[in-house]
Amino acid sequence: MTTTRPGHDGADANTADSEYLRQFGVEPRFKRALGFITGSLFAVAFQGPTTGALLITGATLALGGPAFIWAIPIIFLFQLLVAFVWAELSSHYPLTGGIYQWGRQLGGEFIGWMTGLFYVVAIVLVMPAVGTVMNVVLAGLFTSLKVTLTSEVVIATITTILAALVMITSVRVVALLNSIGVVLEILVLLGAAIGLLFHNHQPLSVLANTGGVAGKGSYIVPFLVVVALVVTQLVGFETAGAFAEETKQSRIKPSQAIIAGLAGTALVLFIFDLALILSLPNIKSAMGNPDLIPSVLTADLGSGFAKLFLVGALISVFSTAIATLATIVRMIYGMARNGQLPGGKVLTSLSRRTDEPYGSIVLAVVLSLLPLLFIKRIPVIVAAITGMIVIPYILVLGSLLVRRFQGWPKAQAKFNLRSWGMPVTVVAIAWMIFVLIDAAWPREVTNPDLGALPVIEVLGLGVLVVGTVWWFVSLRSRSRQDREPAGAVSIEPE
Repeated sequence: MTTTRPGHDGADANTADSEYLRQFGVEPRFKRALGFITGSLFAVAFQGPTTGALLITGATLALGGPAFIWAIPIIFLFQLLVAFVWAELSSHYPLTGGIYQWGRQLGGEFIGWMTGLFYVVAIVLVMPAVGTVMNVVLAGLFTSLKVTLTSEVVIATITTILAALVMITSVRVVALLNSIGVVLEILVLLGAAIGLLFHNHQPLSVLANTGGVAGKGSYIVPFLVVVALVVTQLVGFETAGAFAEETKQSRIKPSQAIIAGLAGTALVLFIFDLALILSLPNIKSAMGNPDLIPSVLTADLGSGFAKLFLVGALISVFSTAIATLATIVRMIYGMARNGQLPGGKVLTSLSRRTDEPYGSIVLAVVLSLLPLLFIKRIPVIVAAITGMIVIPYILVLGSLLVRRFQGWPKAQAKFNLRSWGMPVTVVAIAWMIFVLIDAAWPREVTNPDLGALPVIEVLGLGVLVVGTVWWFVSLRSRSRQDREPAGAVSIEPE
């Protein structure tokens, strides 16, 4: 695989990127205010290492014992192959909407529509999870605040609205606040890890300890459950590509940010979980502790540091909310611009003052609040995130595999896999199919029942049916004269 340096720097590179966009029939409208670092931090924020740690680490320790930690590097290696594919696609198609646009360019309008629909549903489901974690963090900071159904709804709603208020300023402000939040998050997590390592109670050999979860049987089954949970923490890194039209040197910087966002998140998670495990005085009691992280930090580093961690967590969780809502907005904007959503004129109108699509922001807020109607089953809804986000992954990878057999790409992008493209794509799609089967396997902890069927099956079939009906009733008959055929780009401008 290779990356090539842009032929122009600064304004000339942006001009060349704008000309490249016009080959897709897209007139550049956004200001290019993002770069490699801000794009990488968006990807990290979307994955939310602190949010994931507070939601998932306790469960993975309980279900897999200390050996659960090896799921992180294993998943990272396979997800890195997926990241390489996304990086190449982002370089070929640096369009607002990211993965939706890649599916559309590779597989046509219907594949693009279903990719975008599944992806929007997946990231909309992230918002209740963010609100739930925000509620837990606030309850840890303010002991008088009790975690109730009402408080979860109220705090999730306030978090979403505050994120929207940040969104309507400008992408520069959004990027700045998100970057500050993510940098603070990384510093707090690594600071906590360093502090815990000075309170080491376990030898490194504990990392091979399964905690007795397998009984007298194989560890494979509990480890597969752990994989289904941990993979939730390492998806969404491709969101760096959703902001391509707002990124300088858009045919290479988002590609690099996709890979860096995944690698950074996986590294921070592994270091923090490693330090946490080694600091546990008693493995068995820790495996049964629902408030694992706050209690360990309080015991080893004191209540003051535990409070500091929760303050950092509060800021980082809000960064995840901003990044998630911003991604929903870009997906809506990209789909509306291609005529795949009603009210396209409203959804794609940009503010003259901030260059933000206010219509798309309002719709994103409404969609983000809808899952709160099911607040009593939030754990069930959150369990569906992995399945809903992996389905569009498979749609795009499948379309790409077909196109590679047909000779794609005709010209190399600035980030390209060259001869590695086919084997990397094959392994990536096989891995994603495995993840979907694992996540969708009927089990209470990762895919509980929602009525007659497990939640992933219910939501997956529901989105498939609604999307297919909407396509044949409305979208298929629309004029496509202003849409480029899939794979229209065959050369790169000099």
